[in-house]
Amino acid sequence: MAKQIILIIFAAFLSSNLSGQQIPTTIDWFLRTGSSQNSPQLYVKEMGMGKDTIVMLHGGWGGAHDELVDAVRNLGSQFHFIFYEQRGSLRSPCADSLISFDAHIEDLERLRKELGIQKMIVVGHSMGGLLAGAYASRYPERIKKLILLAPAYLKEPLSKGDIAILSVSRPAFESFLVRPDIRAELEKYNLTGDNLNSRQETFKNRINLCGRMVYDVSNWKKFQGGGPLFKFNVYNLTTRTYPPDGFNFFTALQKTGFPIRVIMGDNDFLDFGNTLMPKWYNEIPNSRFISIKNAGHLLWFDQPEAFEKALKESIKAPNP
Repeated sequence: MAKQIILIIFAAFLSSNLSGQQIPTTIDWFLRTGSSQNSPQLYVKEMGMGKDTIVMLHGGWGGAHDELVDAVRNLGSQFHFIFYEQRGSLRSPCADSLISFDAHIEDLERLRKELGIQKMIVVGHSMGGLLAGAYASRYPERIKKLILLAPAYLKEPLSKGDIAILSVSRPAFESFLVRPDIRAELEKYNLTGDNLNSRQETFKNRINLCGRMVYDVSNWKKFQGGGPLFKFNVYNLTTRTYPPDGFNFFTALQKTGFPIRVIMGDNDFLDFGNTLMPKWYNEIPNSRFISIKNAGHLLWFDQPEAFEKALKESIKAPNP
């Protein structure tokens, strides 16, 4: 019922062009997380009017939702996307004492209840993938499909065997980090000298960050985050509340029946060359690993068409 009410309101917005006004494509609101005056309110944005509702989880911990909006903007006419900023992130300020791994999981369940969705299609990027996996392990009955984009590791600590697999591609990754393209991009915009102004310093930092996060570093101009927009304290506050004995969400996922799709660039720093993640996910029934060639952690920056195709097919994957 709650979802129907929201969609009716959204439809009313879309019909407001009778006076020649521009048709809004999004609405936003705040999710209450408790009745206390100090309970954080989480920023929520909705985009698109498709039949299928997709809940999008950004990375971080402490990131923002903006990059994911850009990633799926072309699919807005086909799906109804829900984005929200996790507690402590830019648009969802929160006291440090209220930030924890468990709170992030329960916030997603709170959002589901607010939307009135019995089973969700959840898409998580990076640390958002870890959040999605943790939620799906706790509430498997609430998942329709689980789609992970360049996900963080769903188990910690890694086994000696896993570390050995990752170490094989380490030399190639270290070479990737110092590839000539990065220096060339800095020189192209005169960002190699000292005494850079604030604008130049911002651009330099984005190029260096994208040297790690994307395959084609010239795509740095698509990046609008970083700096004060990323709340680094949320990362520390969340990771310190991980289960003290570690976690392995693959154990629970192997017992579920919903489709799982993993979409990852072959130059992602989390698994450079995609040597470990396919091994993990191929052991899960109804799971499929999709590797995007010549793409990094922000894979839609590098290969937007291949990314959109893989995501659309994953959303449309039939349930068992």
